[in-house]
Amino acid sequence: MRGRWLCAAIFACAVTAFTIPFGIASLHAPLTPNSALARTELPITEIRWFNYSPEDSWQPIQFIVPDRNTAKSVGSRKLRLYDVHIAKMFEISHFLCERDRASEGYNWSYQAENGSIEMGRFKISCNLARSIAPAYGLGKPEITVIRRHFNLNNGRPSIAVEKYSIPTFNIAKNRVVQWRDFVQKFPPIPDKSANQANSIFPASNISKQIKGKTRVPVFLPSILPLSNTQQIDFDVQAGSHGYIVEMYLGKGCRAGACYFGTIEAKRNEPFSPPSQLPQDTYRSIELAGGIRGIYFNNCGAYCTAFVEWQRLGVLYRVTRKNARQQEVVQIANSALQAGQR
Repeated sequence: MRGRWLCAAIFACAVTAFTIPFGIASLHAPLTPNSALARTELPITEIRWFNYSPEDSWQPIQFIVPDRNTAKSVGSRKLRLYDVHIAKMFEISHFLCERDRASEGYNWSYQAENGSIEMGRFKISCNLARSIAPAYGLGKPEITVIRRHFNLNNGRPSIAVEKYSIPTFNIAKNRVVQWRDFVQKFPPIPDKSANQANSIFPASNISKQIKGKTRVPVFLPSILPLSNTQQIDFDVQAGSHGYIVEMYLGKGCRAGACYFGTIEAKRNEPFSPPSQLPQDTYRSIELAGGIRGIYFNNCGAYCTAFVEWQRLGVLYRVTRKNARQQEVVQIANSALQAGQR
């Protein structure tokens, strides 16, 4: 990992913004006084199903939507986007439970604003999904696009974009209030990682190793999203056109297993262009101060999350191994909010 700028051919990422119509039956009927929703398409940025081992008791799925305000009313204003999104998770869970009959259930990570806002984690067991579906009945199937992560026969990880025809829940008329009440009593489970403490980033010490060696403005974070019990070791390299700070977990360890991430800057470097690789995610995001940035994530043997932004002809990049979007954005925002060092 030393001193490298990862090439676009390997780590460039594809735009993944599927518009998936939500599967409530009233979406397919004219609006009437008793209808919950009109014919509307509710956008979903991405659904990622981590199905590496079908026998895993709880399989993780990410449900990512573009909306910032999930409390906004839809249709006849009796349901919020939040209620509709939870229903979609139940529809998918019920479908997969009936099809596979292997897992105990599905562990959903619900994220708004294209992954920038953590809405919570929801565990939907197959038993719960099977008990909820008959209460509303199943309506017309709809096509839902899911990026499924799985292992090939040789054990190598792979990803495929798959389309599933998933029956919908009939949430209409008197069932609207019933569903809204159910969602109110189905809160997200506590997420221990969301309460993870932040450790101090040694910005002053790192800055001294960069300044005088580079002619680009230096931006470094003040904090890192990890506990103080996790020791980070740093390698710093700088030249006239940029710098790179490599971070490793554990004193003196430089093995791939210890790699944590990087903080980088390079003059006249373009944004990493998106490719058409199915494992890639690529999104435009808004960083601190209204700065436009991009987020992308590449997965192979492990996943690497990237955030990039440009300032005065310099590309700034933050990466972190196996990180959620919120965590790598937090590092980037900390650097921007701290200002030029």
